[in-house]
Amino acid sequence: MGKLEANSGRLTVGHNVDFGYYDQEQALLTGRNTVLEEIHDAYRLYTDTELRNILGRFLFQGDQVFLEVGSLSGGEKARLSLLKMMLSGSNVLILDEPTNHLDIESIQWLEEYLKNYNGAVLLISHDRAFLDNVTTRTIELSLGKVYDYKVPYSKFVVLRAERRGQQPRKPTRPAPIPVAPVDTHVTRHLAEPSG
Repeated sequence: MGKLEANSGRLTVGHNVDFGYYDQEQALLTGRNTVLEEIHDAYRLYTDTELRNILGRFLFQGDQVFLEVGSLSGGEKARLSLLKMMLSGSNVLILDEPTNHLDIESIQWLEEYLKNYNGAVLLISHDRAFLDNVTTRTIELSLGKVYDYKVPYSKFVVLRAERRGQQPRKPTRPAPIPVAPVDTHVTRHLAEPSG
């Protein structure tokens, strides 16, 4: 968000559009702050008690609110970044790989949050199950063209393949390597002359 200049075209942001950005690298967090300070610095209207209650819903309980942000695990930083974004009141969310570092319970919570979110969401993710659970529309940018699919992700995959005249790819497992039974292997090698 604002890190790169456009090399062509222009971006016009509508009136009252407020972007919230989730950065998968959590570069928007201050490592030397405590968890409580990180939220308090961004949202000074809340009391410490209110912030501790909010942090508790994001699994930061008791003395965990006094941990330094720099000492948190990837999942804890992800939850803290998501909380900061959600408290911002933004009406357009840009989520860059939001499920990285999250445990299953946190991913399910995020899915429910996004299903009930009233704003727009621009979502980048490799997590196909997550995409299928939260998307109602997929926009594909391909070779200078825009294709708009107003369906969940799994339906998009099928429709895109049909548009391209291809069969949708199914996940495949590598073929098993045939292995001779142990007794055949041992018998064959015992029968061969050595040396």
